Amino acid sequence: MNRRRAGEGEILELRLIGSRRLPFALTTEAATTWLKASGVDATAVYYDAYLVISPRDKPAVDKLVERLLGPFMYAESVRERLQDALEQHRLRALVSLPNSGSMVLVLRDSENLGRAVRLGAVLGAGDIGEGLKLHRPGGMRKLAARMRLLLTGALGPGVGVLAEPGCAHEQDDLSVRMTVEQGLRLAGRIAAEPVRAEQDEDPLPVEETGIIPPLWISSGP
Repeated sequence: MNRRRAGEGEILELRLIGSRRLPFALTTEAATTWLKASGVDATAVYYDAYLVISPRDKPAVDKLVERLLGPFMYAESVRERLQDALEQHRLRALVSLPNSGSMVLVLRDSENLGRAVRLGAVLGAGDIGEGLKLHRPGGMRKLAARMRLLLTGALGPGVGVLAEPGCAHEQDDLSVRMTVEQGLRLAGRIAAEPVRAEQDEDPLPVEETGIIPPLWISSGP
């Protein structure tokens, strides 16, 4: 946020860098449409190669922050809750936010997707890997199908599950894509389950948190 003089007055500017986590494309047309739909009294123009949003007054500033950052703040709180629930059961996982409405959980290891099988056990499906050759791509795909059915029953429709075999430099992984609200339900379900004595993995290292960079807001050129 920056103040810039324009003639005899001042203009309050919000300069946006990158569109990865914005609810609109970095064009004046898309930004103007979003501002109008969100009830934010502001203009959008390009200035010094940046898309600049200029709220007309303080209420407009407050509403802009609420509408633009509020969904991400909520999604981040859910991400942290899910991460904590997984760590409670010693399940190392990466939880990330592609956008404010969706969440991706990745279980990665080199032990035949053992962490994914353990997540199934936490959710009440201790036999989810039974009869599957999890060292082979076909067995991994079948585990993903079973996990999708399990999570659909627990969280509702729309959950996507993908298992990918690793290689010499990459571990096997199973990823779950869901909405933020489904992530909240999953966190509650996992947190409510008792921790078993055999769950003795170390806590998730700091470097594996899976947090994606925040929306950058510049206050200057």
